Formats: sequence, C-alpha cells, structure tokens
Amino acid sequence: MAERCVNEQVSAASTDRKTSSTAGKPLCWQHRLFGKQLARCSYVNDTRKSIDSAAATLVHEDGRPSCEIVGMYFSFVNPGATCDDFTRQLVELYASVNSGGGDSGEKKKKFEVVHVVLWSNVTEVFDFDESFRAHVADLPWLAVPNRDYERKTRLTRRYRIKAGVPTLILLEASNGSIVTRGGVERTIADPIGAEFPWRPPHPKAALEDGPLLSCGARDSNEPMLHEELRHCFKGIYFSAHWCPPCKAFTPQLVDTYQRIQERGHDFEVIFVSSDRSEDSYNAYTETMPWLRIPFNQEERRRKLARAFDVQAIPTLVILDPRDNIITLDGRAELIEDPEGLNFPWSSRLVNILTEKYATSLHDAPAIILFVEGEDCEIQFGESVLLPAAQAYRRDQPDYDLNYDDPDDDSLQFYIALDCETSDILREFIGLDDAVPLLTAIDIPRGLYVVMEYGAEITVDSVQQFIDRFLNNKLPINKIAAVHKTSKINEHMPA
Repeated sequence: MAERCVNEQVSAASTDRKTSSTAGKPLCWQHRLFGKQLARCSYVNDTRKSIDSAAATLVHEDGRPSCEIVGMYFSFVNPGATCDDFTRQLVELYASVNSGGGDSGEKKKKFEVVHVVLWSNVTEVFDFDESFRAHVADLPWLAVPNRDYERKTRLTRRYRIKAGVPTLILLEASNGSIVTRGGVERTIADPIGAEFPWRPPHPKAALEDGPLLSCGARDSNEPMLHEELRHCFKGIYFSAHWCPPCKAFTPQLVDTYQRIQERGHDFEVIFVSSDRSEDSYNAYTETMPWLRIPFNQEERRRKLARAFDVQAIPTLVILDPRDNIITLDGRAELIEDPEGLNFPWSSRLVNILTEKYATSLHDAPAIILFVEGEDCEIQFGESVLLPAAQAYRRDQPDYDLNYDDPDDDSLQFYIALDCETSDILREFIGLDDAVPLLTAIDIPRGLYVVMEYGAEITVDSVQQFIDRFLNNKLPINKIAAVHKTSKINEHMPA
C-alpha cells in the first residue's frame, strides 16, 4: 500500500510537470519565482483582500510587466519591532520613484517591491502570523505570504541572503535579470532615487581605458591591452593586501587559475586593487601570476567596482570573451570547485555535483550519474547526459540558459565524482558504491530509482531511463532518511 501511494504521488507529479510545460501559455518569470499568490501588505489584516495572484499583480493580461523594476526586499523581524530603519527609507524611496507614475490601468509603475519577511530570533516569537502582520501592515507593496515557508527558503537560498542582514535586490521586470544586489547601499546613498535603478555602466570602457600591467609572478613583464584578451574568459579580481579574507583567498585563486589554464582554457585574471598605499599594492602583486590595473588609475578602478556592483572584497567576477558577465560570485564558485571542473561556472545543463549544487537537490528532482572522477569519465558523463538534458529543456517553457529557472519541477542533471559530497548523498539515499551508476533522485518527494545494474549506459539508454522515470514506469524506492524540516526552522534563511 505504501509503495502504491508513492507511485501515485510520482504519477501526479509527472502529470503536473507535463501540464505546466504544455498546457496554455508559459508561466511568466514572476509567477515561477514568487509563486501563485502574493500578499498585499496594506490588506494583511483583512483576509478577504490580502492575497492576490502574483501574475495578475505584476503582469498585465497581455503579458507585459506592470512595472519597470521589481525590488525583492529581505528583512528580518526583531521581536517587538514593527518596522526597522531601512524599511522606512525604502517606503520613502518607493513613493519618490513612483511619484510620476500610476499603479492601475495601463500606466506602468516604475518600482514594485516584493517583501520576504524572515526572523532574527525565532525563539522569542510566539505568533508568527501576528508578527508578520505587525511588520508589514500598511506598507505600500506586496509580500510573500507568511505561511509560504518553502518559497521563502528557496528565495533566501537562491540569492544567498545572510541571516540578519536586510537586503534589497533589484530585478528587471521584463526578464528577471539582476540590476543590483546592493539596493540597501544605493538607497542610503541616493534616498530619493535620483539615479534609480542604479544600473551599472558596462565594464568594457574601463577595461579598455589604458594598459594592463603584469604582476610580479607572471612569466612575461610585457603590458597588454584589453583587445588582446578578446578570446579569453576573464576573472576581474577585487582584493587588497590589508584584507585577511583576500590574503587567504588569493593563493586559492592562483592554484585554480593554473589548473584551469593547464586544462587548455583561455583564462586570464585582472587584479583591481583596493589597497590604501602603493607600497602595499606592490607587495601584494608580487605574488600574483596575472595582470593588474595600475594603482595610479584610481578612477578606472572605481568605474570597474561600480560596473560590477562590488559590495565587498574579495570579489571575483567571471566574464566571457565578449565581456558579458557569467557570474558575479566567482569566489564562491571557485571555493566549491577548486579544480575548476565546472569552469567557467556559467549556467549549464549538466554540472559536476559539488556541495553548492547538492543543496538544490532538496528543491527539485535530479538525474545523477556517479563516476570515479577521472577526466575521461567526466567527459563520458557529459556525452551521455547532455543530449537528454537538451531534449528535456526543449520541452520546458520560457527557458534561457543564462537564467536560473526557479520552476519547482525543473529536472536537474549532475555528474557525481568520488568525493565527500557524493559519499554523503549515497549514505543519505541508501545507495551502494557501484560506478558508473545512473539514478533519478527526488528528495522533495522522498523517492529514488536506479538504472538496472549491469545495463550499458548510452545516450539512448539514459533517455529511455529518464522517460520511464517521468512516466512512472520504473520501480520506486523510498528515501527513509528524508529530513522533516520543522515549522520553526522554515522561518530561518537557508
């Protein structure tokens, strides 16, 4: 009976996936990111009016966004406090920016806010619903419903929100791309929004504005021009000699930089200093094997910091050969992947399973191929998984390789190497050590399936395995150790 219930659950999930993929028009990014419903803060004390459709609130019937910029505001409630200082500043900015527009009919509001309310100290909260209402009552914008704990967890994990730190992230309403993560700092510096939404300048002008000099550990002392790097992926490294985390990260970057180059990638790093003296700058660059912006070009360095919305150091930004941003968080990517196996850390259909990606297994089902970890096995894994991943994505609506799709039912594809992350996952699921081993793991639903032992793993057999999994035609195994997150913990950021 228990197995039958699990099978019925998978069948329903598969049907839901197909329905969302093929029936009607594709869901807009606002709906996929924020869910089906949002609370209107001004009505939180009136249950008849407090919940709106996210799509209807943020998007017109014809599909056009109802505003130009969506601000995602993560705030933390201190027990007894109804509104913190920054919330009041944001209300003033909201009113100032929208003073020239309308919020109904065909007029497009310039700025809308979606509030994500979290708690700094859950042990002192007796009633979360009452605390939520007190925190947002009479605010002029929208909020993720208080009881949508899973959505809040996904958003805090997705945008890597730090506990206790209010964060305002501005998104383009047209496509959901990030304008700036530093909305709090920008609001404080520009409280009436005179330069809202603070879109950063393109970095190319600053990169091209003069020579790039060699650092002390580089093989060549010849300066270079940015034009000479037109075939390279580039890492723009913001750091300083006086900064302890920077001094700890720089040797890691040197090691990974060399490993990436040894694998044949055209990869160059450009150091942008935040040092306070030229002597410190010179001492620091002596250990670096890459290029640098001259210390005396302070304005050029400032332009680059503004272009990449740098909030703190060390920061590593990864650019493609055309100087488009691949990731603003290259430091985290490198720490998760010191061998550079997923370089250039762009959004890919098939990824190496690292600790960072392992957390996403709690959000959506995944196809995972376990291998030993040699380069040839990684290449084999990519060769058999990629066609299936491409075929699956073609059937999904509104897919963009450069957009981190928050669709709850989106299937993930990974290669799991022989490492600690894989060992932990195997123990959690209950898998043996056989490799290669193809699995479909669905932690949200507490189940997994395994390709028949001894079966040949090919492009065709992988595709057949995935099709049978999605159509509930494979023997189902239950994950006995699936964690049951408590209601209190769901209030906390991931």
